[in-house]
Amino acid sequence: MNTISIVIIVKNGEEFIEKALKSSTWANEIIILDSGSNDNTLKVAKKYTDNIHISDSWPGFGIQRQNAQKLASSDWIFMLDADEVISEELKNSIKESTKGEFSVYQVNRLSKAFGIEIKHSGWHPDWINRLYPKNFTTYNDALVHETLIIPKNHLPKKLYGILHHETYQNMKDYYQKMSLYIDAWSTENINKKPNGVLIGFLRGTWAFFKMYIIKLGFLDGKVGFILALLRLETTVMKYVDINTKNKKF
Repeated sequence: MNTISIVIIVKNGEEFIEKALKSSTWANEIIILDSGSNDNTLKVAKKYTDNIHISDSWPGFGIQRQNAQKLASSDWIFMLDADEVISEELKNSIKESTKGEFSVYQVNRLSKAFGIEIKHSGWHPDWINRLYPKNFTTYNDALVHETLIIPKNHLPKKLYGILHHETYQNMKDYYQKMSLYIDAWSTENINKKPNGVLIGFLRGTWAFFKMYIIKLGFLDGKVGFILALLRLETTVMKYVDINTKNKKF
């Protein structure tokens, strides 16, 4: 019988990681790769697994996922974020799918922002590649917005069931996460042209319009408007950060 490793990379996830771990206890093993948590993340994790590893440095999301995958011993990998929860239906789909042929599988993620499920705004449906044979593929090297490498001519299959995702519980949580993403994105795109602040504002305005109007964010009510506004701000800040690093102010 094929075995399954659930792999989690995390830093300071004490507020939500227990839900992720509780939804993972059925797997053959749970792998934790921590990036230097200074809260109770590891204390919580130890209640569910002894397979805990500490990273001395932060190489970016892509390489960190690669490193975490190497720690697994099972035939299959399910890459889980610390703020995600595997539903019962998804668990059954994973277990059933790993009995068959090797393939990359996609899961439909349903995200919450500020306590509200987001059904539009380009957030749902949100099919992401998460289940795959360990020796079949891995993640790319991107610092942020990393993706699973899909072998040529391979068409991923879909799992049934929902992966629940708690994105931002409050504005403090949002800005903490965005500061990391903005820094990684600007570092990765520092030589990208054009990259002026005006370009950032124009792209940010388009991002707001696309998310709120084209992607029907207005159907998500007040939270949909807030998310679109935050998308505008974050897009501008990415380009401001590039200019700061280039000392163009």
